[in-house]
Amino acid sequence: MIIHFLYRFWSIRHPKLIALFSNKKFIVAISVYPVMELVLWYLVAYYGTTGEGKAIGKTPLRQEYFRRFGIENKEGWIILNHWEDGEFSVRPFFTLLCVDTIMILSFSIAATLGGLTFYYIMRADAMSLTTRNMQLKLFIAVTAQTLVPFVFVYVPYVFALNFPFFHLPIFHIDEASMMLTSCFPAWDAVIMILLMKDFRDGLIGMVWRKKNKSAQPLSEAWMTTA
Repeated sequence: MIIHFLYRFWSIRHPKLIALFSNKKFIVAISVYPVMELVLWYLVAYYGTTGEGKAIGKTPLRQEYFRRFGIENKEGWIILNHWEDGEFSVRPFFTLLCVDTIMILSFSIAATLGGLTFYYIMRADAMSLTTRNMQLKLFIAVTAQTLVPFVFVYVPYVFALNFPFFHLPIFHIDEASMMLTSCFPAWDAVIMILLMKDFRDGLIGMVWRKKNKSAQPLSEAWMTTA
């Protein structure tokens, strides 16, 4: 997400820097960010949550899981129990703070790069109308791709993780979060097909070729019978 917006921003503001995306050292350097973020997510989940052994809160979770799905899941829980026996627990609070910081920081960087990209696209006087329309179309596509995980992944998880800390009801967001997450890859592809003409033409071409191949044996059989 951030890398997409960085590429679009550089293509408008600093076109000479685009060549860096073909440099192996630069590719390794920008790959460090998502790898480190993944490692941080793992460490936060492993060391910042409870759920092993006789952790408080595991019994009601197992009962609720069995009530919903009819499956008894004894282990494998990741629990953020902010109020153990009515007392505030510091460990889950800092875990939640780390998770929120990672998400907010990621979207803040992406939003900043996106805003700057749009600003310089509209201010580019030396850019032709055709080039500007193309850049706008690419910018809209990247923005839509960013909104898909934001709506289907980040928003449900923000509600599911933060609302319990403030004793707020989450209704059925916890149940819908996994379903929404599973919808993310499909909708990401749908967005690209709807917004980008090349993708639409490619899909139509694939479907049309398949129809022609399936219709050809039927026509040959008809001619043989005749």
